Amino acid sequence: MWNFDRKYSLLAAAFAVLLLTVAIGCKGFFVNQPNSLTVTTGANGGGSSTFTVATGQTVKLYATATYSDGNKDVTNSATWQSSTACATVNQGTVKGIGVASGVSVTATLNGIGGSATGSVTGNGQGLVISSSPSGTTFANGSQATFSATFNGTDVSSATTWTSSSNIVTFNNSVASFSGTGSATITGSYVSGSTCAGASVNITVQ
Repeated sequence: MWNFDRKYSLLAAAFAVLLLTVAIGCKGFFVNQPNSLTVTTGANGGGSSTFTVATGQTVKLYATATYSDGNKDVTNSATWQSSTACATVNQGTVKGIGVASGVSVTATLNGIGGSATGSVTGNGQGLVISSSPSGTTFANGSQATFSATFNGTDVSSATTWTSSSNIVTFNNSVASFSGTGSATITGSYVSGSTCAGASVNITVQ
């Protein structure tokens, strides 16, 4: 009887672990997982998914999560990130630091993300970026060197390069392409109180 009870307990424990493992893999089992998330200039999904903010000024963005039973404002609970140092973001409030184009501001909640795109305007010139080889389509497994100029001066080595997708990785200004798909390449140049940025959309195939 003792052996039977022990075997039964072990089987029950193993079954519970199996159920737990399956449950963790199920979307939204332990948390109210959103189906999608949008970032707009108005609350509850209203307004636009594009924005413009002047240097030294702020603009408010809102994150709206869509659930099976409706929508919810998750602006304050989402994790926010900006593609460039020239536009900082804190709980949806974007502040313009310098002149930048192609800015992507992303909100993420429980692994589900959405973004709005825009620009920071002001006096002065934005960053001008290019690549060698030139173009916006690159081969999987290849590399390209990105360069940046600010007011006619080459600032490539002082520019921070980022990608919206892990199919592009940077080593200084050299991009390596692995995988296929699309990505946004962003360059941010910061020098003292000067910040300039720009982005370009590329395809890897």
